[in-house]
Amino acid sequence: MLLGRLIASPEWWVSRYNVLVYAAGIGLLYAMMRRDLAADVLAAFLLLLGTTAMLPNSLMGFGAETFTVMAAGTGLLAWSLGRWKTATLLLGVAIANQPATIIGVTFALGWWAWRQKHLRAFAPLVLGAGLWMVENTVRRGSPLRTGYENDHGFQTLLPYSGLTGFSYPRFFGVLSLLISFGKGLLFFASGLVLVFKRGLKALRPVNDVVILWLLYLAGLVLVYGGWWAWYGGGTWGPRFLLFASLPASLFLAAQVRRPPGALLPATVVLAVLMLSTWVGIDGQTFGQFGQGICPANNYSLESFCWYVPEFSVLWTPFVHNPGFSWRYPLVFAYALGVVAYASWPLLRQWARCGYREGTRTWAGYRNRAGWRF
Repeated sequence: MLLGRLIASPEWWVSRYNVLVYAAGIGLLYAMMRRDLAADVLAAFLLLLGTTAMLPNSLMGFGAETFTVMAAGTGLLAWSLGRWKTATLLLGVAIANQPATIIGVTFALGWWAWRQKHLRAFAPLVLGAGLWMVENTVRRGSPLRTGYENDHGFQTLLPYSGLTGFSYPRFFGVLSLLISFGKGLLFFASGLVLVFKRGLKALRPVNDVVILWLLYLAGLVLVYGGWWAWYGGGTWGPRFLLFASLPASLFLAAQVRRPPGALLPATVVLAVLMLSTWVGIDGQTFGQFGQGICPANNYSLESFCWYVPEFSVLWTPFVHNPGFSWRYPLVFAYALGVVAYASWPLLRQWARCGYREGTRTWAGYRNRAGWRF
């Protein structure tokens, strides 16, 4: 905003804030991973992160999540590389930006501290909590006053609606954040399910940061699963779990560059790639299209957008006519071109496996004369 008083305008800079944060994060990821991760896997990871994940949608607005994702992701990466000061600063500001993420940082660094038997893991937690309490004191007059004390939604037919704080049953919240059609990681970050051996072997040099990222994500799922607005409000996808884009894209990149050798697992990877590509495209083009039912009648029908497939942000463009914009073909062409380039080894392997299995099936069919009833 201050820079906008000198160049362009405050609105111009603020509207591009998350894009600049994302670009800085991509630069840090590349700089810190290029020595350990294979060049083709790293390139595929950074390309897919911007085309097949939830992050592209977050760059179109001014939300807090993009900064937290890039700060926490690069901070945990720096921690795994032994860059304690850099990591402490990045993780500290990530926590201050979204205080609930302190649980994720605790999970990740708690695992590290248990293995290394070193108390320096507490430094980011102390810094983040300190910054958070200072801000609360300056803005609200008390270090523990968050501003969310009376925050709640409308009372609807849902049995736990209208309550405040962490009042939602954690089991139901975690279940919804994992598998619901409109907010579940299974659909918005499906790369997390790709655990085939050959791809995981390519990630062995960065195994520590993979574990730290997954533990951090597990902490986010657990803490936000109990929040009354676990779904993140009227936003596209599970905005509290935007961080899942990092490990999901890394897993996907490893699997498309080092694809499985059999047809069935290669087909699974291809299916996940297609779904992830659509997630990236939908987030940049259609976004909240078809979600008008959510705020209707004091949000009494909002749960349709969470649990009913045809009201999910991912599928409403196939249910209703979203209209046409000149941006759509550009986004489609760019995303498909990048994905085809990054996943060429997978496409080639899948075609070979399909041809081999098809030849074997045809040979069995030709020998059907020997069959008996």
